[in-house]
Amino acid sequence: MNAKDFFQNGICDNNYQGYSLNSIELHVDFYCNTYRKWYPEDVRKVGLQNFLYEIHKIIASKKLSELNITQINFDEEFEANKDQKIFDISGRDFDDLKIYTGNIVGSIIYKSHHFNINCRFGNDFLLYMIANASGFLELENFGSINNELGLGEWILIYYWKLQLKKAFASGLYKIYQKKKENLSTVRGRIDINSILKKDYFDGKTVCGFKEHSYKNKLNSIISMALIKVFKSEYQVIVSDIYTIKNAFDSINTEKISLKSIRNQKVINPYFKKYNQVFDLSLKILKDEFANIGENKSDFSAFLFDISLLFEHHIRKILKQKFVLFPKNRQEFCIPNGIFENNIYPDIIIHFGNNEIGVFDVKYKNFDFANGISREDRFQIVSYAATLMAKYKVLVSGIIYPLREDDWENIKKIKEQTLKIGKEILFRVIFYKVCNEIKNQQQADNDLMSYINELNCQYKVSDEN
Repeated sequence: MNAKDFFQNGICDNNYQGYSLNSIELHVDFYCNTYRKWYPEDVRKVGLQNFLYEIHKIIASKKLSELNITQINFDEEFEANKDQKIFDISGRDFDDLKIYTGNIVGSIIYKSHHFNINCRFGNDFLLYMIANASGFLELENFGSINNELGLGEWILIYYWKLQLKKAFASGLYKIYQKKKENLSTVRGRIDINSILKKDYFDGKTVCGFKEHSYKNKLNSIISMALIKVFKSEYQVIVSDIYTIKNAFDSINTEKISLKSIRNQKVINPYFKKYNQVFDLSLKILKDEFANIGENKSDFSAFLFDISLLFEHHIRKILKQKFVLFPKNRQEFCIPNGIFENNIYPDIIIHFGNNEIGVFDVKYKNFDFANGISREDRFQIVSYAATLMAKYKVLVSGIIYPLREDDWENIKKIKEQTLKIGKEILFRVIFYKVCNEIKNQQQADNDLMSYINELNCQYKVSDEN
């Protein structure tokens, strides 16, 4: 694999073993020029090292909280872990350098070179989760997206398209605009001064009134973004929204200077979904994924926490069958000696009659040799014990993603119980990530069915 392919397609999330640079072929220049130089492979090694060191110095050695990075906001209930690093490295030279990744996924562009952190389950599954998070669970022709396209760019445009479809379901954004016309019938407020200035009454009255209009800055920006994307290499991603493009084209909006645009927020709650569409449209028009440092042209990034996306995806699936408590409830607190921290598990299912199920969602790889980590076990025990004071906890567990190819490993999992004054069913639950995306909806149904069986299983054992 050459260096370009390695940095664009070879690095995935949640790799704690590390990616070595030794697998990169060194017969092609990358981030260096070996023209008329002795020992070109050695020079290319130094070029690769410098590329990695420079990105690490700018971004990876810092935490998310220290950077101004474009991120996908999936839901107001979710808040990214600002203390995690984007990626990390170890080693001093080419032969022992390694790259370690966590939950951050996306694209970094530095001096025209891509450094992508891909979804370890494949980009089809990543798109499936994003579509579900946006309320449009579509089985599109994902294979039509060229691998040469920048990961961050096509995720941004794909997410922008889904948010646009979501907002457009409410209709085109319109606002009231003031107008003054000479009318034969009275409308709105009569302009007395204009009447006094007339030599005679001609049967018409100058009236000031407000009227809905589609001509506004927000629609102009979205229309400009649509035109740009439809003329670009990313046209294949938006090929299914010609109707929306035609609707914006029919407004006859005027081109406006991007420099004159300030924060354009929709106040009307009916159209508030257009706020994020507007922000993303601006980023598309400005060719920016982030504003980091002074030289914007050298560095840009589009990154997000995929563990939040996976958690949101699981919640959306379970909401089809169960009643879930909102994620941002503030009723459960644990003291830490100075103040009380609000704690809340990822999923609380309300089965009715004050009965609940408590589940945590972990995007990490499950360790089939050693099981759940000590920290994660204590976490779910704390959740269950705290909630028992107010609810009857029937079942608990942790949900992990698992490849279809590894599905046989679930036979190693035992049925167990938590003993916290009483016995509570405890299960490690796996969400199958299918080899073919067309089968993923069946995996969604299987997850709902399994959790429903746990509820029924508890009630049967409780009766006995």
